[in-house]
Amino acid sequence: MGKQSTNAPNEWRFLAERDITAAEFLSKMYPPLNEIIVFHCQQAVEKYLKGVLVILGEEPPHTHNLDDLCVLVEKHRPSFSSISSFCSKITQFAVQPRYDYGMSISDTDTCLALEYARKIRTFLGKEVPEMF
Repeated sequence: MGKQSTNAPNEWRFLAERDITAAEFLSKMYPPLNEIIVFHCQQAVEKYLKGVLVILGEEPPHTHNLDDLCVLVEKHRPSFSSISSFCSKITQFAVQPRYDYGMSISDTDTCLALEYARKIRTFLGKEVPEMF
């Protein structure tokens, strides 16, 4: 893949919004596509955090680990510690569920991932309004 394709916060937000919209749309299907939904939740949060890093003048690292991204943002904005537990819980859905057919994602996991992604988005809207 190589270098990240965007350095504009609004582009990161646009991509994140597409992921969260996809997750919400897919959550209405029956049976729900849990592995895909939680992956999109993780992707949305990753892109939101990378957009925040750009706003803060940082080059977003090439990582899917939301814990790492949250720590980088916290260095500039300590208030982000309030979402770190949500980031930790969503991080596990980055890649493994899409490739590990033995990993089971429950409906509860899926609902929580959506809830956490929405909470993080709401938090960002208040803490980083220039991104929205």
